[in-house]
Amino acid sequence: MFHTVHGSATRTCAINDMRGTIPGETTPEVRRMDKDTPDFDDLFEPFELDEGPPPSGDRPEPGYQPAAASAGAVSDVATVACPSCGSANPEYNRHCEQCGARLSQESLPVAPPPTLRTSPGARALGVLAAVILLVALAALVFNVFRGETTAQPTSTTSATTTIPVAVKELFASSVDASSFLAGWEPENLIDGDPSTHWNDESLHGIGAVLTFKFSDPVSITEIELQNLLDDEGFKRNYKIQGYLITTDDLTVDFSGRLDNVNDPQRIPIASLGTRVLTIQVMSTYPAESAGDKPPFDELALLSVQFFGTDT
Repeated sequence: MFHTVHGSATRTCAINDMRGTIPGETTPEVRRMDKDTPDFDDLFEPFELDEGPPPSGDRPEPGYQPAAASAGAVSDVATVACPSCGSANPEYNRHCEQCGARLSQESLPVAPPPTLRTSPGARALGVLAAVILLVALAALVFNVFRGETTAQPTSTTSATTTIPVAVKELFASSVDASSFLAGWEPENLIDGDPSTHWNDESLHGIGAVLTFKFSDPVSITEIELQNLLDDEGFKRNYKIQGYLITTDDLTVDFSGRLDNVNDPQRIPIASLGTRVLTIQVMSTYPAESAGDKPPFDELALLSVQFFGTDT
């Protein structure tokens, strides 16, 4: 139970104490003090503390703030709207107070990747790999320089051995024919005289055989056959069309066809050490008349030349 406190009681006690200093008499100072000193009841406003707590029904809920104070506090802080529910939130909030959604749509900062830390074993393995790489590189450089030094004599030797041998004309020592006209012998084929030639006496030259012999083995690479040069003789005589060539050093024959022209025609072959070579006529081009002159029944050939190397 609380009581009312009055300031006049204290003042009265102080005056009585002062009066008690001189028994039975009031001093002028005391009387002046009583007259000049204001009443303490005029200086203090009485208040009562004996009122009880407010009823439970009137007690505000926890967190309640007066409307005026709350409105003033909110008005002083900038707000942002929640992108999820639209509620107003102080701008320093990161999440909505109503739904918990993030208020800022900016991407969150990403922490830097952790620094790679290697163990002592990994560092030792790296050093070992580097040493092996250096040793392999040194060995490679050494082998390259050594190979260049030793390869010089070999390259010189191979260059001297790969020099191609010049192809030259080869001359047969003799020639025979399966048939010929008198005055037009087969020797005319190798005499080098363009005014002489060979005439076969057989039927249109088909089946005729020429046999060439060499005193020493030769490697033949080409054979050149030449029909008659003058146009009249070329037309009036039969010419070689299909041929078959054999040598005594090879088991493979060479066959083909010549063109019906009076230009030199070369036949490639590849003999190794030939002493005997034969040319057999397999087919012929027919003879033609030249103006008022009739064609001949014989085969004519101006020359046969051989090219290659000695063995």
